[in-house]
Amino acid sequence: MKRSVVAYVTACVGALACACAPEATLDPGTLAPVRVAVVTSLSGGLGTDGPGWRDASRLVAHEVNAAGGVGNGRPLELVVLDDATDVDPDATAALGERVLGEGVVGVVGAAASGITLGMANVLTPAQIPQVSCCSTSDLITQFNEALAPEARFLFRTSAPDRLQARVVSLAATDRGCTNLAILHLDDSYGQHFGEAIEAAWRAAGGTVSIRVSYTENEPSYASEVAMVRDAVPAPDCIALVAFPRSGGTILRDWLSAGGYTTITWIGTDGVRSPGFVEEVGDPTLIRNFYGTSPITDAATPAYNAFRDRFESVFGSTPIPFSSNQYDATALMALAIARASAQTPDGSVPDGPAIRDALREVANPNGERTFVRAGDLASALAELQRGNDVDYDGASGNTNFDAVGNVVTPYEIWRFDGPAVPPCATSTLVAGMQGSFCRFRTLSAEEIEP
Repeated sequence: MKRSVVAYVTACVGALACACAPEATLDPGTLAPVRVAVVTSLSGGLGTDGPGWRDASRLVAHEVNAAGGVGNGRPLELVVLDDATDVDPDATAALGERVLGEGVVGVVGAAASGITLGMANVLTPAQIPQVSCCSTSDLITQFNEALAPEARFLFRTSAPDRLQARVVSLAATDRGCTNLAILHLDDSYGQHFGEAIEAAWRAAGGTVSIRVSYTENEPSYASEVAMVRDAVPAPDCIALVAFPRSGGTILRDWLSAGGYTTITWIGTDGVRSPGFVEEVGDPTLIRNFYGTSPITDAATPAYNAFRDRFESVFGSTPIPFSSNQYDATALMALAIARASAQTPDGSVPDGPAIRDALREVANPNGERTFVRAGDLASALAELQRGNDVDYDGASGNTNFDAVGNVVTPYEIWRFDGPAVPPCATSTLVAGMQGSFCRFRTLSAEEIEP
């Protein structure tokens, strides 16, 4: 990565208890930075994707600091912490306490819904704003709904699973499915998602052969696979709510157990990832694999600007949800700048001020300057002049509703192996091992009229 001379990044990529000294790269005499935690998965079930999300946040820091920082002469400091994709409640609570100990004014993360919620139980009472890129569980909506509006500090730049469950049902209908089996994680992301898929499929008149939950990070899922294989009536499609590691293991176990190769798989956003292909090992084994996901790489000016900058800095193509991570970090930085413009004494704004500013920079409200991803310098300049901005996200709509959600279009995708020419809307997998092809796009109105 090409760093600005005022970049200041602390990376902790081992266990959460690791003692990492900050990497001091600030010029002597520079004002103390504004610290923001970036909590992401550099190991565990989402460990193949976390580095890409980390780099999306670093790109924001690169742009912001090159433009002079987040206000009052202060640079943006990212404190990168590995959550190890550990959704254990004790671990997530400890992670939240560790984040508080870093003296941050805001948090970007996490990806896994269970981790995001576990940290929110600590961060929200402490009035620390938190923006997740990728946590889609409906429990996050319920978490905020249980609080008074002035007590809400949790936001996300991806849409909730309530809509995606309906998209899974539509995808199953498109593929001619009759009997659907559902395999899902047993955590905050997978449990409610799996239940919502079952409800949506039954409402559409389909038959659920079986619904099986499983735990992440197991060496084998042979017993769960056998339950699905032997279910009555026999499934002709399997909905899979997984992370790359567990999803890859399940697919290998299915084939090893003699699972028929003609069955249609319908994955969700958690496996629309190069890491999933890596976990499977041989991309030619991924047959009849379809899936659903919020669209994170639409061919919009905002996404194209983000992608071009990402590729120029890191020399690689951003992975799915990198745009959401970029937006979460950009919104946090712009909110800090917005709140800083209202603190003429040069002090660092507090959590409630940044929380309020998040809505101000994300949502349209009167006469505002529209600023898209990749042009953060212009946004910062407008804020320093006392003007309002409305950020146009790389991932799409970043307008927060009353409970911190956004609504974005969804896609139905399929995985095409390396022998299949990429379709017009393909996202290539690293090493040209295939591509994820978007062949149907659905607006929120089409999903839930």
